[in-house]
Amino acid sequence: MVRRLCLFLATGLSCLILHPGTTVADSPGCCFEAVPCGNAISCGSGCGAEGNQASPCSTSHKGLFYNNDFSYLNDCCYQGSCLGDCLKLMPVAGGDFGTLDIGGQLRMRYHHERGMGQSDGLGRFNPTETDFALTRLRLYSNWEVNDRLRVYAEGILADASDDGGNYTPRGIDRNYGDFLNLFADLKLTDGMSVRIGRQELLYGNQRTISPLDWANTRRTFEGVKVMTKAGDWSLDGFYTHLVTVIPNKLDEADYNQSVYGYYLTYGGFENFSVETYYIGYDNENAGPITGDFSLHTLGVRVNGGIDDWLFELEGGPQFGRQSGLGLDQEAMFATVGIGYKLGSTMPWSPTVWCYYDYASGNNVGGDFNRFNQLFPLAHKYLGFIDAVQRSNIEAPNVLLTMQPAKKLSLLFWYWHFMANQDTDIVPAIGGTPPQSTSSKDFGDELDVIAKYQIGSRSNVLFGWSHFWRGNKILAPNDADFFYTQWEMNF
Repeated sequence: MVRRLCLFLATGLSCLILHPGTTVADSPGCCFEAVPCGNAISCGSGCGAEGNQASPCSTSHKGLFYNNDFSYLNDCCYQGSCLGDCLKLMPVAGGDFGTLDIGGQLRMRYHHERGMGQSDGLGRFNPTETDFALTRLRLYSNWEVNDRLRVYAEGILADASDDGGNYTPRGIDRNYGDFLNLFADLKLTDGMSVRIGRQELLYGNQRTISPLDWANTRRTFEGVKVMTKAGDWSLDGFYTHLVTVIPNKLDEADYNQSVYGYYLTYGGFENFSVETYYIGYDNENAGPITGDFSLHTLGVRVNGGIDDWLFELEGGPQFGRQSGLGLDQEAMFATVGIGYKLGSTMPWSPTVWCYYDYASGNNVGGDFNRFNQLFPLAHKYLGFIDAVQRSNIEAPNVLLTMQPAKKLSLLFWYWHFMANQDTDIVPAIGGTPPQSTSSKDFGDELDVIAKYQIGSRSNVLFGWSHFWRGNKILAPNDADFFYTQWEMNF
């Protein structure tokens, strides 16, 4: 039965094609069968009776798929097997031209939204109700040609369906076939390499630069990046252009939007790491505030813990010019968080965090002070309803996570939102509602998520969020958001 399933699946077929002279059961990772050590390497007695009982394939897929790690397949002690393993580390031309990885991800998500706009021309906090589904397929190939050269390609197909007919898709919902990544890596020295082509960027805790995985599409850039590493130090320098999504055509880089800078990390301290960065963003497209500006953001992030205590600090200034307004830019942001692990004294291993998020707003009469949030994973922070950008905001918030069972995790996050400047708006992530210019009370939000790990590379989550609008929001309704998502990597 297993052999028939392997012959039916593309992964099984690839095992037969790329590993001639072996059976399906002999091929590494093929169709969930145990992986024998085979004849190519000698196991010896180093594995012991316990062997490698963990499932490293559960952590093989990273936030950026070009960082995926399948080195565990070279460990003869590894006796597991996960979907798609037999398509990893495949020898090309018998190994003369390196190895090839093929894989991807399938994700499906259902949304029920109330008061979140995107219907009948109405914006957020109006009487709207929509139901729709999002589907996304990512496929990648990673060719390690030799020790010096690597070629990586990753594509995406994303769609949004609306059975009710009243949902207007967001710009991040659809992309009918395109490249997220298409680059070559060239290793110049043992500690330095250069990447040229289309590439996703992810740094730190994704507050300023992220591929925006929550979106049904993803964010990507096009340009060059130089990566260096020496001991506990690592430094990336990049010069890129933002790639804008065009659903029905191949995406192209917007050469009017340049994104460049560096990210420096030091991990030599015992209890914490330090990151510093500079991000330049020039937008030569027309439009006050949304375009015709040149911004420079400096940041530092310190992250770590001592015993059961955890801490995180991130922030920095932003300066430059708002040519469309004829003003200079002078803004800043900051995040301070203290956490504590309660697992040693309570069941379910709870961890609680207390945060304070700040981003300056515009004070009329001088320089332009509203912080530009750049390219973050905005959905992770400031509420899952996405009613708040990291701009003109002050938000004390409490985060509680726990794990009632080995495969089940829970998250509760409560936010209180205040405008930094009552005379300025608090921008939303799409569909900013009309707002009072005499109140700072923007509202409160509660987010709840339950995530269940179905298997090593598959999970399902259920989420619910509610937003209680404050006096600053002039629209008439609160907002509710329910969603469920299934995801599988292979």
